[in-house]
Parts: sequence; C-alpha cells; structure tokens
Amino acid sequence: MGHHRFSTASLGVQASSVETTIKGMQYLMSERVADSTIKGFLYQFNKTILEIVNADDEDVITVEGVVEDVDVLSASGELEAIQCKYHETKEKFIPSLIFKPLLQMAEAYDRNPSARIKYTIFIYVPNEDHCQKDIDPSILNSALATTDQSLSKIVSRISGKFDKVEFLKNTRIVFGPSLDEIECSTKAALELLGIQGSDVDTLLYPNSIEKIAKLSSIKDETERQITKAKLYTYLSSATHTAISKWTLALRNRSEILKNIKQQLSSYFSQNSRDRYFYIDKNEIDDYEEKVVVFFGNYIKKYYSKPSHVTAPTFIINDNIEAIRDLEFRLYTKGIKANTGLVGNSFVVDHFFRDPMKKINRNHIEEREFDLRLLAMDSEQEAINHRKGDDLYLVCSNTPNNIELTDVNFYQVGISSFNELEYVIGIRNSHE
Repeated sequence: MGHHRFSTASLGVQASSVETTIKGMQYLMSERVADSTIKGFLYQFNKTILEIVNADDEDVITVEGVVEDVDVLSASGELEAIQCKYHETKEKFIPSLIFKPLLQMAEAYDRNPSARIKYTIFIYVPNEDHCQKDIDPSILNSALATTDQSLSKIVSRISGKFDKVEFLKNTRIVFGPSLDEIECSTKAALELLGIQGSDVDTLLYPNSIEKIAKLSSIKDETERQITKAKLYTYLSSATHTAISKWTLALRNRSEILKNIKQQLSSYFSQNSRDRYFYIDKNEIDDYEEKVVVFFGNYIKKYYSKPSHVTAPTFIINDNIEAIRDLEFRLYTKGIKANTGLVGNSFVVDHFFRDPMKKINRNHIEEREFDLRLLAMDSEQEAINHRKGDDLYLVCSNTPNNIELTDVNFYQVGISSFNELEYVIGIRNSHE
C-alpha cells in the first residue's frame, strides 16, 4: 500500500493552515503576490487530486500542512513525500528556487534516515521541459552553505552525520506543467472516474478542489488522509457546487456561478421555504457599506407578498451591540428586524416567533417585522433552537456551533453581495 504526502510549506507556509494564510494575505500582500500565492495553492491541489485519482485502490494520500511531519509509513514501508512549487514569473530555473524544500527534506531525512521515503520536488518554471531529474550534489552543497537567515535555521538543525549521498539517492526534482495544463489533466482524470450525470467543469472539479483545500486546513493528520474510493464517494454524492474563494479563483468562475444559480433556483422559487443565512462579515467585500442594501433587495424579492409566508433569518458573526446598530440602520430604510431582545435580554422563543401581519386585498399593509437578525457572537446556540428548511453558509468555514443535521445546507462562500444576489436569483449579473 502506497502512502503519499503533500505539503503547503512549499509555498512558504510553515505552521499555519491554508485558510489562515489566505486571510493573512488579504491584508499583508499586494494583489499581484496574493494572486501568485493562490495559484501556488491551486497548483498543489491539482497535483494532489491527480495523485488520488491515479492511485491504486489501497493507496492512502495524506494532504499535509507541514513538511517536517514525514513519519507515517504505509504497511509496506513505502512513502513518497511531494512538495509543489509554482514559479510562473521566473524566466528559467535557478537552484535557489528549491533550496528551502530541499533543506526541509534533508532535515526530515536526517531525523529518520532508515525510513524508506522518496522525496519529490514538483516544480513549474516557464521554459523548462517536463522531465524528471536527479538533484546534483552541488545544489545540495550550495543549499547547505546558504547565508539566508531563515534557511540557515533549517541547516542548523541538520546533524553532522547527515548522509548527503544516500539522501540524494532518494530525492528527485520533477518539472511539471503549467497551472492551466495541470488543470486540464486533472479534469481528464476526474472524467475517467465515470461518475454519471455529473459535469466535470462545474461540479466534480471545483468540488474536488474545495475538498482538498478543506483537508489541508485540518490539524489532525489522520483526518487529512484520503483514498481514491473516498474521493469517489464524496463526488458521487455531490449535487451542488461548493462555492469558496478556491473555486471562485478557477478560470471558469462565471460558469461556476451560473451553475450554482441554476442549482439553487428550484429552492428560491418556493415561497414557503424557511431560509437561514449565516454570513461571515469578514469575508464579504464592503460588508458595512452594502449589507443594508442586500437585506432590502432580499425582502423586496422574497418577502414582500402575502404568498411569501416565512420571514428570513440572517445570522452574522458579530456582537449584539453591532447588530442593534444594524437594526437601526435597517429601520431608517423602512425594514424592521427582530433581534430577539426583550429589554436588554435575548429570548430565543421571542426571536423565532412568526410576525403578525395585516393583509388587505392581497397586499401587506403592515407586518410586525421583515427579518430575524441574530448576533452569533452573543447567542451562539440560538441558531440550533429551531432549524429551517435551508441554511446558506456564506463563508469559507462552517462555525463549529452550527448543527447541520436535519437541514439542507449549501456552501456559498462568495466574497461580494453582488455575487450572492446573483446566485440566489435577485439580480441577473454578478458584476
């Protein structure tokens, strides 16, 4: 049984998760660097999917977070450790591009030289032919002699007994294809899985990317393990496209958004559905400026007629003080929100009550409130008190306190209200 490992450390990420890295780069990196970093992760995710789909049935692939943790072996003792590096802006390969992964692998080998581990650096550099090469001893010597402060810390942890010759016998560099090329290969491989009735471009491929991205962010190594059969089962049961920053970073973003809109259209055509939305305000561009407009557009479309029988529930990851400020802003726009407060106390049954209405000649003359508005940070358990028909998760990661049993839930991890309004049928364009 083979056992493969992948590491996000090849992209300069040491102990942090993939999702934490993306949040950090939103504030610390320029747009160009951020785009390059996302491409690097997507390159790794594609390589991971290819390894899973092309694996033998008994192979176990571990989607890993840090390269140093290379101590789990398969039953046969065979293990391949792969690091991916993506350098589309480089004109040609230079040895320093692999110094860091090479030293990390050398350190791992030095800790456990008797383990049967094959080390692979999978790298893309423009103008390099796709091929596999041994690593020249001079490159390793140069890496070990580096004066780079961060790399010197790795070198200092490598013992004087390190066997360079034996290490290089088990180490190779593979020059891989471009991101566009590996994406095409990944889609072709997924097509061969033979999952009937599933579109590769807008369902199987984006859901595979999302699955690997989520595995990458899990701390427990055993939960980051996956097999070909597990991926097949996951994709076979997928009926909706998981929307996240990863899937929306793919080339066919508009096609994916259009597909999820079609998938959700049947649910939003039903007037009686009890809909909940959990919105991570930190992941929505211009949240403060546009949230009131979004609520107004939603009410106008889906809760303005007598046939619209169920008030929507919106849950925001914010405290009660911020929610009360939002309640006032909505009030000045003619929208009444139920925050569940009686005086200064939150009463869960008061929050989930149905609004009283006054209807005259098929027209709503007056309604007690237009929406429920819950402060997640202040009332974490209230969302589970009464479950609706559908829960829309407008976020990258589902909060641990939200129970997903006995409810239809959909991940719609978009980054703007325009896109959210598009996929739920409020507007005709996501631009």
